[in-house]
Amino acid sequence: MAQFKHVSSSLRLTISLGEEEGKSVTKTVSLSNISGAATADDLSAVAAALGELLEYPVASVRKYDTELIESA
Repeated sequence: MAQFKHVSSSLRLTISLGEEEGKSVTKTVSLSNISGAATADDLSAVAAALGELLEYPVASVRKYDTELIESA
């Protein structure tokens, strides 16, 4: 039976810089080496804490996981 093996996780915060010529302007900040065991509450707290330090508001937060499929 095949199974997933966790390789890595990253967190990406999209920062809203405002509007230019009627279009939304954003920037992405990436954090790597996030624990695969981190809960949604943990990562939400991290994003909120970082958002307090940034000049612009955090518009969205995404977690990306990379896994390897191993055959048994």
